[in-house]
Amino acid sequence: MSSIIEIRDLAKTYRVGHGKRKRVVEALRGVDLTIEEGEFFGLLGPNGAGKTTLIQCLTTLLLPTRGGGSVNGYDLLREPRKVRASIGCMLTGERSIYWKLTGRENLDYFGALYHMPKSRRRERVDSLVGLLDMEEFLDRRVETYSSGQRMKVAFAKSIITDPPILVLDEPTITLDVHAARELRSIVSDLNHTGVTVVYTTHLM
Repeated sequence: MSSIIEIRDLAKTYRVGHGKRKRVVEALRGVDLTIEEGEFFGLLGPNGAGKTTLIQCLTTLLLPTRGGGSVNGYDLLREPRKVRASIGCMLTGERSIYWKLTGRENLDYFGALYHMPKSRRRERVDSLVGLLDMEEFLDRRVETYSSGQRMKVAFAKSIITDPPILVLDEPTITLDVHAARELRSIVSDLNHTGVTVVYTTHLM
């Protein structure tokens, strides 16, 4: 097995407050991390432990204060577009999709951003509708969805391009027990096909 994600001495600090109350908060402190290709890697910790900050650095949404690394062979700092093209990402579920569009329009839009041909987008969306049981609501505007339905569309968006790496930050947080179990099963199946999964949670 070869490593698909390597993080070296990654640190992220923030300056918060004003005047004499200004202070430095260390969200990450010298993180070293190696994830093998095809691995299911879990980040378990309480809220505020830095899990989401690490994921945001890993997906190029935040620049680290210090350190760096590589994803799928691409340098985090020098090749961010290639890093993003290698990752399917679901961060804050509901806020990552457009509420005035339908679920189907969202998925078609995000597929187009990755230059998927229209016929391939239609075929992929149809397969995801069946996989995630979204037929009942996918052609309604997202603003009419329940939180669980929005989470399903956000998850579908993260795998629309069949990425080699899937990054999930608290993906089941708004799902009921049955839907959460179903989603974890789908993620496990994807991992068994060779997809590398990075999964953060504060739930055992």
